[in-house]
This record gives sequence, structure tokens and C-alpha cells, in this order.
Amino acid sequence: MSRAHDGHSLFLNFGNPFRMVACNRSSDQSAKFNQILNAFEISLTRRLKQLEPKFPKDSINLSWMQQAIGVLSATHAELKSLITNLQFPAAEWDEKWMDEYLDDTVKLLDICLALSVEISKLEYFQLLVHYALHLLDFSDGVWSNDKLVRVKGSLQELKGKMDPKGKNGANTQRNSRIENCIVILQHMSKSLQFGKVKSSSKGSVFLRAMYGVKATTIFLCSVVASALAGHSGLLIELHIPDQFLWSTAFMSLQQGINGEIKRCFANGRDRVLKELELLDAAIENVHPIVEKLSPADIVDGTEKLEHIRIAIHELQQSVQLLAQGLDPLSKQVNDFFHVILSGRNALLDSLRLSAVQGTPIRDDQS
Repeated sequence: MSRAHDGHSLFLNFGNPFRMVACNRSSDQSAKFNQILNAFEISLTRRLKQLEPKFPKDSINLSWMQQAIGVLSATHAELKSLITNLQFPAAEWDEKWMDEYLDDTVKLLDICLALSVEISKLEYFQLLVHYALHLLDFSDGVWSNDKLVRVKGSLQELKGKMDPKGKNGANTQRNSRIENCIVILQHMSKSLQFGKVKSSSKGSVFLRAMYGVKATTIFLCSVVASALAGHSGLLIELHIPDQFLWSTAFMSLQQGINGEIKRCFANGRDRVLKELELLDAAIENVHPIVEKLSPADIVDGTEKLEHIRIAIHELQQSVQLLAQGLDPLSKQVNDFFHVILSGRNALLDSLRLSAVQGTPIRDDQS
């Protein structure tokens, strides 16, 4: 007579159906999380590749900087979408992650303000150029010694403002806020770590995404700050592990951009931005011409007058080029500020809601 099978032997032969259902659910969930993470990392890779230099060697322009800040805004916004797709509310975050996120967002808001101050200084410089061009307008045919003195004084002031390092004593008040960016960025880079973490699947995806956002933010902010401040001391060098899909694109971009900025200053140049370099050259060209000018030289049909007109036209073109780059860059920095502020406020609102509902905040994601 055959022996009846007990329940244990049935499960050994066919597997525990309850355990199989749980495993399948866990597997499906892991696949979903991996899909969300891969989409995020592929998107970040694409954005970094779009920033590969398309401008002449040894020069960075305002258009590239605007695009770089735009990449930061889009990447931070996509992080918010990733958190939503993971269904990973702040109440489920490790307390350490929350503290770091809130601390970093405060630092980024300070950096945005510092960049805005530096852009405002360039906009003021632009206004001074327009004032000089107004004084250089001799279309009415009336030129007095008094007007000529004002023109020369205006151009002399511009030459002083052109010196970003204050060598001539005319621009010795440097933006302490932009100088402080190096301290902020270095502090952020020291906390940029990604090793083996004891965390839920959601937590692991979140930490990988946060690492990408933070690394990209530190790098691009250091480049923009360095270019605006006029020295390479604000550059941050990061090493990204190969385990990230975007690491190759990041390291290639960092090597190319930081290398160009360092070469600029190593070659004795005071400016990195192409628009400022062109404007400086135009001022340097028109200044000695005006210094030797007298009201008697403003006579139609003379070679000297035509020479002056060409120099003034070049100055007009160069300041217009600067304006075309500064306006959208200023707007992009402002947009980035609000993206950071919105993300920070969303987290704080979530924490307040959790407190009202009595949901405990986790202090361990193991």
C-alpha cells in the first residue's frame, strides 16, 4: 500500500504557493524600481552629453552656462518625479537623508543668490557701457570739451571695472558671496558618498538618484561660479564610480570643461566668458582712440572719424552680445532657485502632514 504524502513533502515537490506569491510580488516590485532608476540615469546621461562643448576651444559662453543651469533645474525636478513614482513619501525617509537634503537645499539657495549678485554686477557693467556709448553719440554734430571729458572719464571707469582681480585698484571689492561658494561646494563634496547601504529597495533607488543629482549640482555650480568670478579656484574635481550609467558622460564633461577653464587662466587670461572677453577687447580698442580725440576731429568725411565709428560699432555689438546672454542666464538662475525652494517646501509640508497624522519618521532603513 502506498504511503500518503504529508503536507511538507507536497511543498517540497511543488514549492510553497504562499511563498511563491510573495517572491513574485517582490520581484515585480524590484523590476519596477529598477526601471524607474534606469530611466532617471539614462535621462541624466543624455543631459550631460548635451553639455559637451560646442564652442571654440578655451572659451565658455553665457549660452552654455544658461544650458547648464537649465540641466540642474530639470534634474532636480526629475528627482521629485522619481520620489513620486517610487511612492516614497518623506515619512519613509531615513532621518539622516532628510537632514542632508534640507542642509544641501539651504546651501544651493545661497549659491543661487551669489550667482545672481555676480550677474547683477555684469548687468551694471553693461549699463556703464551703454552710458559711454550714449556719450559717444555725435550724430547731432555737437561736441564740446565738457562732453569729451565725460566720455574719457566713463571709458576710464570701464577699464577699471574690466579688471576682475582688482590689479588696478578699481575693482578691489570682490563678491564675498561668490567667494564663499568654494567653501559651500567643498563641504557638499565631502558628504558626497555612495557605498553599500542597508536600505529598502526604494531607499537604494532614492540614494542612487540623489547621488547623481548632488554630483551634477556640485560640478556645474562650481563651473558657473568660477566663470563668473574670473578664477579657477572655485572648480571642484569629483570622481564618479563606474557603477552609474551616467559616470562616463560626467567624467568626460568634467575633464573637458575644467580643463578649458584652467588653461584659460594658465595662459594669463582674466576672463573665461567669451562675451566678456570680446567686450573687454572692444573697450581696449576704443579707449586710446578717444583719449587722443579733440572736438576738432569730429568732422564728417575724415579718416579719423570713420576709424572712431568702426570702434564704436564694435563696442555696440559686443555689449549687445553680452545683454543677449545675461538676460536668459539671470532668468535661468532665478528658475533654479525656485525649483530648489519648491522641493524644499514640499518636503517640509510632507513632514508637517506626517506630524499631524501621527506618522513616525524612520530613523533606520535597514
